[in-house]
Amino acid sequence: MRGIAVFEAAARAVSFHAAAQELNLTPSAVSHQIRLLEETLGVRLFERVGRGVTLTAEGADYALSVRVSMQRLRIATNQIRARAKAGGALEVVRIELPPSLAHCWLLPRLAELIAQHPGLDIRVNAQGSHLQRDRSPLPLLTDAPADLQIVYGDDKLWSDRASRLLSENFQPVCAPALLAQGRMKSPDRLLEHTLLSTSLNAVTWEEWLNWQGVDLDRSAISTLQMDPSHLAIEAAVRGMGVILESSILVERQLLTGALVAPFPDLSRPGFSYWLYAPSQGKPSTAVEAVAEWLQDSSALSPAPKDSYAIS
Repeated sequence: MRGIAVFEAAARAVSFHAAAQELNLTPSAVSHQIRLLEETLGVRLFERVGRGVTLTAEGADYALSVRVSMQRLRIATNQIRARAKAGGALEVVRIELPPSLAHCWLLPRLAELIAQHPGLDIRVNAQGSHLQRDRSPLPLLTDAPADLQIVYGDDKLWSDRASRLLSENFQPVCAPALLAQGRMKSPDRLLEHTLLSTSLNAVTWEEWLNWQGVDLDRSAISTLQMDPSHLAIEAAVRGMGVILESSILVERQLLTGALVAPFPDLSRPGFSYWLYAPSQGKPSTAVEAVAEWLQDSSALSPAPKDSYAIS
């Protein structure tokens, strides 16, 4: 570990002398630690060039991995110190959920969760889609197991092992300026616009247009797929086209007027978001409190008005 710490400093500065000054060592001590690490790994990490050094290809790759790991260690250390200053360790509750739900639904409400439970260390992970297509165990996104997962799917898959959190409907929405052009008199006129879509949505443009009896063979259709959903929603806000999107994910934009629905009576049901506890054991009091808060928040729509200032 000492050799890795010395290597990280030397790789960052690309200098044994600078690393020695940072670590309060002599340059020869730094050189010795690097040589021991190279012998352990069986590769050369630095090439000696004149009176200086440069990273080898293997050294550069290793430096990147080490830098990420060291950063995680620093973050963990700072968190422990912060908890100690606050009077003790906070109980950790880890939540995993799809990225767009985190951005569009949880983020505007997160300040309220933290305010209601100041004694908890809430950790949110939104790195994956969490669309479950079969009954196999849901993979965790991180090494640390999640206490609660919000997953996306149909009743047949989730109703017997999770609690329904939110149910969605799909309808076309667009920027007010696009609607003001006056060309969206009927669903078939949508074909005159770029149709924005997201790959994992439960309802596709083809399905929705077919339900409205629109002949898709009469003209070429301009489409643009963007993932995840909150990216496509932002494109719609900017007037790049019409998006067929979940009522849950565009809740804020509809309330603020950033998006409008040209056909509000022509929505179609989609999937639901479900609250799932991966552990089979009894959840802690903290986990139960967060789960109860999530259920209460899902029953209150929309989010608190002040939260819509969050971008």
